Amino acid sequence: MPNKAKSYPLESSPLYGMPTRRKLAELLRIDMAQMRHMTGRQHLYSHFPVPKKDGSLRLVDNPRDELKRVQRRIAKYLGRVTPLDILYCPVKGRSYVDNARRHRGHRVIHSLDVQKYFPSTKSRRVYWFFHRVMLCPTDVAAVLTKIACCDDRLPTGSPLSPIMAYFAHLDVWEKVAAIAKANGCVVTIWIDDITISGPRVPTTVVWQIKQAIHAGGLRYHKEKRAVDRRAEVTGVVVRNGQLLVPNRQRVKLQNLKRIKDRERRPEANKSLVGRLAGLNGQVAQIATGNLPE
Repeated sequence: MPNKAKSYPLESSPLYGMPTRRKLAELLRIDMAQMRHMTGRQHLYSHFPVPKKDGSLRLVDNPRDELKRVQRRIAKYLGRVTPLDILYCPVKGRSYVDNARRHRGHRVIHSLDVQKYFPSTKSRRVYWFFHRVMLCPTDVAAVLTKIACCDDRLPTGSPLSPIMAYFAHLDVWEKVAAIAKANGCVVTIWIDDITISGPRVPTTVVWQIKQAIHAGGLRYHKEKRAVDRRAEVTGVVVRNGQLLVPNRQRVKLQNLKRIKDRERRPEANKSLVGRLAGLNGQVAQIATGNLPE
């Protein structure tokens, strides 16, 4: 589906061909002293673990506020560049339901995740994008790379990392898109989730896509394949040509309704009403995904 938000070609980005560090500082609304601080040896991150759904821990690299503001500005400029049709997140105007909808009605749905996507995106990849693709001089590309990266990789807690990881591997995703198209398949990317579908998804096609991912310095895991049966794509069940709400969401909704009915404290009840509205909104959004395009 087309990007509903206003976007422009990569060559129209204010970052494209940025001539000097001083011009870059002006664009990012910082002075040269602040730029030197953000690209020096000072450590501008705090690191802490957060629990994942499976009980394991994920290390978060949280940038300080002044750095985070600049990263957010760079993310804003990159987010306005028209992406490949296969990218659904992070793209304004494209939702997780849109992502799942692209695979509706297909017999075969094959999915895999990029393992440790942000930590696996090294600074050399970021520099390659700014220097070779955005045609920034070496010193400007180096500054942008240092602002984007922490310890020679993309940080997990930066607002820039989701879109930066995509552009740092733009050549990989262009190749993946070409492989899928040449073989009559549909492919979508939701940050680190890759889904391939079609009437047929030959294992040779999946292998070519894996090779392209490996060639870009990335690895995959959590591979799943569904043939003529239900599959879950970015939190939406795809079955018999329809998009459905996962059972766990329905159970969660029913439990919340029961808890709300028993709750007598006004503040607690207000919070439950908000959570119910959010879940009902998700259910309604998935239902709209079944409407004709």
